[in-house]
Amino acid sequence: MEPLRIGFIGTTSPHSFMFLDTLRLMPETVGRIALVEIDPTRIEKSGCEYVYNTYEDMLYAERPQLCFIMLRADEAEDPALRCAENSVPFVLDKHCSRSAESLRRILDACESHQVKMATGYMWRYSPIARQLRAWVAAGMFGRPFCFDMRMVTTSAEVRLADEQFAWLFERDKSGGGILLWLGCHYIDVARFILQKEAVAVSAVTSRLTTAASDVEDVASVSLQFEDGIVGTLHCAYVMPKGFRDNYDTAFCLWGSEGDAVWTPTIGLDPTLRVRSLHGEMARCPERTIHYQDVPEPKAYCGTQLAVHFFRDMMTSLVEGRDFVCGGRDALKALEICEAAYQSAESGRRVELPR
Repeated sequence: MEPLRIGFIGTTSPHSFMFLDTLRLMPETVGRIALVEIDPTRIEKSGCEYVYNTYEDMLYAERPQLCFIMLRADEAEDPALRCAENSVPFVLDKHCSRSAESLRRILDACESHQVKMATGYMWRYSPIARQLRAWVAAGMFGRPFCFDMRMVTTSAEVRLADEQFAWLFERDKSGGGILLWLGCHYIDVARFILQKEAVAVSAVTSRLTTAASDVEDVASVSLQFEDGIVGTLHCAYVMPKGFRDNYDTAFCLWGSEGDAVWTPTIGLDPTLRVRSLHGEMARCPERTIHYQDVPEPKAYCGTQLAVHFFRDMMTSLVEGRDFVCGGRDALKALEICEAAYQSAESGRRVELPR
């Protein structure tokens, strides 16, 4: 495949410049990058040679084979619809859109024009997530009973100091706080590993920051999945500036014949501790697997895994194939987050459509 012509629409998504840096690490896959941006400071920071004022002009002049739409969540729908109408596959930075209703319109346009889209739920691509998914399917943990997930990271005050992230703390632009921006990863990876759907949600949220914000910075969510599986998700913007590690993360699963602990879920050197009485595993029921990814400081998340993720994602979309994290998966995560917000407001359990 010849290097791809890429359209890059906007730079206001928090990951915009990290995505650009990652694309430049694969010249055999990525050719010309045409940026849509009007802010001179952002244009200079992007380092892009080809720049357009509007995405309409860029789509007409460049005929890109793939677009990255890197705008605020409340601004992503219209360019996504235009890409679909022009038969251009595209990538939306998670959580894709400000609301599930908006994302449904985007997906309807993709179906109408037979266009593929993907998003940045990279944890599905992790070899640990894939291994856990395979083991669950093979019955190594027996019947899954329950799971627990944790995402604790830097405070709202710390994050608001970076203008690239500031709009995430304005509800009318982002749609929600930490649950929607980071908790969504866990909701997605739980669906991926268990291969089950959430059927009900109960949640409580709180805003404790002293910074200018109108979204939650702490959320605790109880999830019921198919087959009676129960899970919990705790996420919080609470760590002060100066801590060596900016994340405290984990994914834990318990079943009738075994359990697993994956920690950290973010980082170059995660560990997977597994116990199982299933089949031949019973001969050595407990084992710990250490994973070491190759660092790549210029890539998204600082890892070579991101480079492989981006390359496979772009190739799949351009060839018209579904990628491991598609639009329907993004919609499921967004619907669950919205149900959690509804539960937190009403104080009641919210059933999800089946």
